[in-house]
Amino acid sequence: MDMTVQTSSNIRLMVKSLFVSYVIISLFGCGGGTSNNTIDTDNNPPVVAPQVNPTDISASVLKPATPASFGRLLKNGLYYNNFQTSNVVNAVASDSLASEVSAPASDSTDNFSQTITQEEGVDEMDIMKFDGHYLYVLDRFSNAETTTAAKQITPQSFTSPALPDNENTAEVIRVLQRENDQSLTEISRIQSGMTSENGYFSVRGMFLRDEQLIVIGGGYEFINNQNQGIWWYGDNQVTLDIIDTSSPSTPITTKKMTIEGQSIRSRRIDNYLLIVTSFLPQLDGISIDNSTVAAKLSGFDAIQAINTDALIPRIMTREPVTNEVLTSAPLFDANDCYIPQDADNLDSATGIISMTMVNLDDPTQIQTTCINGLYDDVYVTTDDIFIHANIPAYDENNNRSLDSTLIHHFARTTSMFSYNGTIELNGTLGWENKNLRLSATDTHLRAVTSEMRMDENDRFDHSLYMISLSANDRRLSISAQLPNNNAPAELGKPNEDIKAVRYFGDKAFIVTFETIDPLYVIDVSNPFAPVVTGELEMPGYSSYLHPINEQFILGIGQNVPAVGFDVVPSLVNANEFGAKVALFDVSGIPRIVNEFVFADSYSPAEFDYHALTYLAKSDVEHIFAMPMQGWTMNDMVWLPDNRLEIFEVDLSGNASMSNSMTVRPPDKDVNYYWASEDRAVVIGDTIYYVKRGQVWQTSFNNPLVINGPY
Repeated sequence: MDMTVQTSSNIRLMVKSLFVSYVIISLFGCGGGTSNNTIDTDNNPPVVAPQVNPTDISASVLKPATPASFGRLLKNGLYYNNFQTSNVVNAVASDSLASEVSAPASDSTDNFSQTITQEEGVDEMDIMKFDGHYLYVLDRFSNAETTTAAKQITPQSFTSPALPDNENTAEVIRVLQRENDQSLTEISRIQSGMTSENGYFSVRGMFLRDEQLIVIGGGYEFINNQNQGIWWYGDNQVTLDIIDTSSPSTPITTKKMTIEGQSIRSRRIDNYLLIVTSFLPQLDGISIDNSTVAAKLSGFDAIQAINTDALIPRIMTREPVTNEVLTSAPLFDANDCYIPQDADNLDSATGIISMTMVNLDDPTQIQTTCINGLYDDVYVTTDDIFIHANIPAYDENNNRSLDSTLIHHFARTTSMFSYNGTIELNGTLGWENKNLRLSATDTHLRAVTSEMRMDENDRFDHSLYMISLSANDRRLSISAQLPNNNAPAELGKPNEDIKAVRYFGDKAFIVTFETIDPLYVIDVSNPFAPVVTGELEMPGYSSYLHPINEQFILGIGQNVPAVGFDVVPSLVNANEFGAKVALFDVSGIPRIVNEFVFADSYSPAEFDYHALTYLAKSDVEHIFAMPMQGWTMNDMVWLPDNRLEIFEVDLSGNASMSNSMTVRPPDKDVNYYWASEDRAVVIGDTIYYVKRGQVWQTSFNNPLVINGPY
């Protein structure tokens, strides 16, 4: 293990040990504790409430929990957050939506684009799905009449969706059938999740599997509880709807469930759906008064009396049409959880991370594994799940320093997860697309981290780690890293942060940026000796990299003009700020094949790779499409310019890329400022452009004709 990390962990352990020792002595002197550091409220009740440890994430390896140890950590956490500190902690979790293509098979004779995923065999949800015949589109803007059940729309009853006129606008999933002339006919609508009368819920995304549409949502249900703080509106819940689409004109919701907590990520592996959620137990019916010693003790006693099952998130099945709760049960048993191995009786945990596997062939078969604590995110392969968290550290002046990343590895067998081991790394996984900084093989995990330094001349240190998955006493170890003694050159010039990381086969690609964009190509085929094989500098940066094959990658980001660089002759708007799309040859010394700059524009694909459309028409012919948003001046007023940019890549010879088409629908909605959920589908010569829940259609053969909206 890296000595800096090990030293950091040892310091934290030493401080914690000293703190626990102090608490034991204090409790013993007051007559409120025992010599073996046990909180025993039955045989030796304390006269003052114990001083529990802060709810930090431990860097320890994990051990199986018992109902007693699991409940004690959570109860101590409730006490610490509500009585020992002055703040009331409420649930905060990321909800993120994150290359090989993986999607349901279709009997369509045409090849078509599908949702981009990080890992082959691990499907990711998106707000649009296509099976070659039917297009499922999330429309957040429709105020047409819908019900909680799927509703069939006939040509006689259907009217085009209007703009929303109130906050209760229903979110619907439109089902559109592809006709022989490539037009689309809406044949049904599905409203999923709870209605606005019950709370605030929103669709996060959907999966399409054979004749099933799986819809994931999230939000909160209104409650009347005045003890949760001013920002607590209701009970957070994740919704799951399983819809039978064997007859797309009459879709039927066959299963509706909700899980208490907030959504972190969802993935589908074959017939299993993985839902990762966070949950923060809340005090219910206990007065939060920490003004006196007696009040704190009263609060401590009341929390200890809570049944542990009441702290576990619940899973509910609901009636598909009325949404009435049919069954409610704990999501898991405490014996299905893990806690830090070094947890003692004065430690506390803020919340729970749950990994729930649902058998889509039989949704009554549900298996959940959990960990005490709040973690940031997960990275999932077909055989593994890696749960990670950022652990902040502070110096003597309370300045944040030496942040580290904690990673727990679980191996997957069908619906079961078995804990393998843990590692702590220097630095963090950044802020955007953390999952793309990780990549696993059968034997190793590859990770790229960044450290912030208090050095105005060089604020960042970046490292690539090769981590063996062969655990020793539940500890994972570092097989190699860059930089190292034999290859001391830093990744990135001074003050350059990382903008993008991507892996493909035996290569890793890293983009760093401050004023220019170095693209690093790293050979990771030998996990004990990674080596930088190429570096390319250019103006601007790529924030997303999409591998086409081992030789070519596509970069999407922003152009930042820089003096002193030779500009590729074909590059237009080289001195403009705006979106940049570049094709790189990384087979030897990296080179730019072609690049295009779109002044005063950005693409949502820079931040969310699901917005990118990709289709391999052959080994050498490749199509990319991405929504683009810019701004144009009209009568001294800036207006949004939303369109779809099409790129054709030819890998024969020296390779080339052309910006062959721009799809700009004739209507311009001045109220439409954000294109983050624009999408596209390419099937054969046909292009479907999804914009604001409506669909436009054109073709490569006749790009001047744009039909729609459908």
